[in-house]
Amino acid sequence: MSSSPGRSWSRKLNYSMEDLPEALLTEILNMITRTSDLNSLSLVSKQLYKIEGNQRGAIRVGSGLCTATKALTSLCAHFPNLQKVEIDYSGWIPGHGKQLDNKGISVFSSQCSSMIDLTLSFCSYIDDSGLGCLANCRKLVSPRLNSTPQITSIGLFSVAVGCTSLSALHLIGCDEIDNVEWLEYLGRDGSLEELVVKNCKGINHHDFIKFGSGWMKL
Repeated sequence: MSSSPGRSWSRKLNYSMEDLPEALLTEILNMITRTSDLNSLSLVSKQLYKIEGNQRGAIRVGSGLCTATKALTSLCAHFPNLQKVEIDYSGWIPGHGKQLDNKGISVFSSQCSSMIDLTLSFCSYIDDSGLGCLANCRKLVSPRLNSTPQITSIGLFSVAVGCTSLSALHLIGCDEIDNVEWLEYLGRDGSLEELVVKNCKGINHHDFIKFGSGWMKL
């Protein structure tokens, strides 16, 4: 006796996302572009959660981020292949919780070994000591600093010397950067292909002479 259509459908519905091959799940995830949709889909199954984490190449975090070392380490472990990290605290007030500090940026720099692009925006608790941790990021190509009030030329020089893959640098509203030793170094090194400096009170147009022969590659 043949089974009824209802029973046949019931058997088909017994399959879950866990039964799908990893290659198919990866293809499904590649078709989804919105971060919110990826986050929702990754909650469907443990397998999807793991695959989505491995696939994710970029994250943007800020207010609401748990800054405890254990939580940050867990976050980086879930996204082991991050290439682009954006930390943005625009509009932040103390009621939003703690900001990421030197200890937190140290976790990102040590755990995100594939990171090539890092943006720090309105990060008030990261200073030269924290920025110096980025010297461990040998693959870092493009650091972008936007309104980071505690970062000075000392931290920037550490990045210029330590990040040997550097080819782009963006500085916007970084008023404490004045000494241009970092600019001289990058000019001599000749690796920089893109340089953006806006609204940095301590840097004037005469300082760019120190970039020397570096202008030939920009």
